[in-house]
Amino acid sequence: MTISEINAKLSVESRIERGSIAMKNKRKQYRILLSAVASIGIIAIFAVCMVKFMPTRERMSPESYFGITGTSEAASALGGTEAVIIVEDHVAQERAVIIDGSAYIDYTLVQRELNSRFHWDASAGLLLFTTPDQIFEIAPNGTTYVVDGQSFDAGYEILKTSSSGMFLSVNFMQQYSDLKFELFDAPARIVVTRGSTERTVATVNRDSAVRYLGGIKSPIIKDVTEGQQVKVLEQMENWSQVMTEDGFIGYIKNSRLSDVQNIVTDTYYKGPEYTSITMEGRVNLVWHQINYPEMNANLEQDIAGMTGVNVISPTWYYLSDNEGGVLSYADKSYVDRAHAAGLQVWALISNFSEDVSTTTLLASRTARQTVQNYLISQALELGFDGINIDFEGIAQEAGYDYVQFMRELSILCRKNQIVLSVDVPVPMDFSKHYNRGELGAVCDYVIMMGYDEHYAGSEVAGSVASMDFEITGIQNMLSEMPKEKLISAIPFYSRLWYTKTLEDGSTEVTSEAVTMEGAEQIIAQQGVQTVYDESTGQQYAEWTDAEGRLCQIWLEDDNSVAARAALVKEYDLAGIAAWVLGNEKDSVWAIISNAIA
Repeated sequence: MTISEINAKLSVESRIERGSIAMKNKRKQYRILLSAVASIGIIAIFAVCMVKFMPTRERMSPESYFGITGTSEAASALGGTEAVIIVEDHVAQERAVIIDGSAYIDYTLVQRELNSRFHWDASAGLLLFTTPDQIFEIAPNGTTYVVDGQSFDAGYEILKTSSSGMFLSVNFMQQYSDLKFELFDAPARIVVTRGSTERTVATVNRDSAVRYLGGIKSPIIKDVTEGQQVKVLEQMENWSQVMTEDGFIGYIKNSRLSDVQNIVTDTYYKGPEYTSITMEGRVNLVWHQINYPEMNANLEQDIAGMTGVNVISPTWYYLSDNEGGVLSYADKSYVDRAHAAGLQVWALISNFSEDVSTTTLLASRTARQTVQNYLISQALELGFDGINIDFEGIAQEAGYDYVQFMRELSILCRKNQIVLSVDVPVPMDFSKHYNRGELGAVCDYVIMMGYDEHYAGSEVAGSVASMDFEITGIQNMLSEMPKEKLISAIPFYSRLWYTKTLEDGSTEVTSEAVTMEGAEQIIAQQGVQTVYDESTGQQYAEWTDAEGRLCQIWLEDDNSVAARAALVKEYDLAGIAAWVLGNEKDSVWAIISNAIA
């Protein structure tokens, strides 16, 4: 091989080697590039994960959380500073005012949620506070209050007023309420806790953050430390809604909570007891309708077939005007004769008069007192045993005054050992203002009028009192008051319904009340058969009359009375009542007595 050939070969091999080195270098650079891209990808994924899974440290200011935007008009008017109010599990819409270190709470909140026994009486210009045996009279913007004519000095203003509203002293309120008030700063706020209440609490097991909403991306509203106790409002799968001791309500991870338990808070106030008069055994009451004085003479005749009843309630008294006037059909000899027959007498007063605005009457302290004093004087003069209040159709705006009327009357009844009972409709959402819980506290007995499921003005025909209506009513009543005070009232009447189709295709529905025997006679005259209606628990009949009207009736009879009376024993109630004497068959008395024994 020549030198030139050798050089040529070496040149080729050199180029191959250089190409190989270049290729290796390119591969190395590619691997470095791939590695860099992979690293960037990992960093990007990590960054995304950090954004997605790392808790935010964003914080919500206390002012933003509590919705504080500046000093309220009320606080400015009273020369104080605004304070937030936290009641149990929510921030109240009303505010408090801090004046020289003392707290005053908006009266609207006091009345609605805290202690409704503080009652503003506009007619007298006084704040009234009612206990079982006394009424406190508190004038606005003063330091004194009056009880039974005696004046006392609190040493501070009790009720502050301005054009922006009324504010009641926390210092005064907590003396007479089963409530604890704690004042915190930055921002100013009052945490209200009810005494003698069951609640769920938990211990924070490590330093944690309470967040505005459930989730790590929600802003922090409060830091809590290990060992701190929080109130648990709601437990969910991963988070719990909690309230801190200083009033922040938010969310914390379940893993940060330990020792979850139910406790009962201490009693902060034990006032005088609402004592009650209780009859031995169950009450078996019947109302006796007295439409004019001469009807009192029929007592012996009307009760001739009656057995087992221990209370009779004559409908003697009627509100007659807005100033507290009362129309009376009362008769002392009736009381004496009823007592001789072994019956207590609970005289009834009603508000069934077109000349009376119950709302107007109840709003006047003078009118309330006129009615109350008259009833007490009648009980003492005639010797009857109890008073039965039958004020129906109470407007929602009159609810507070109605309950106040009962509180005030209960004091007089308690002092004179007169039984106080009150008649209320079956609980419905639209009748919450009757405040059955408070009535159960101040009255000896509360009578649920378990009828008028369908009434004279109903647009559709139906039962006066179906079994479901009765049962649901009793259960709802017992959610508000003790069974020892609840009397279940049943009807002794049915309604015969007429549905007429008019020329324009619409229907006209009317009805009339009929007695038990009257209903049986009508069905016999029509020659129709009754059938058992599962939906109401009653016998039912229908037919078409000579005018082409559809006639329908759901019967109150021995079987329906037995079923309803059995509920008294099933729910261990205080007794039974029936409307009205004279509408029944004699057979029902033994049925009722046996059912409630």
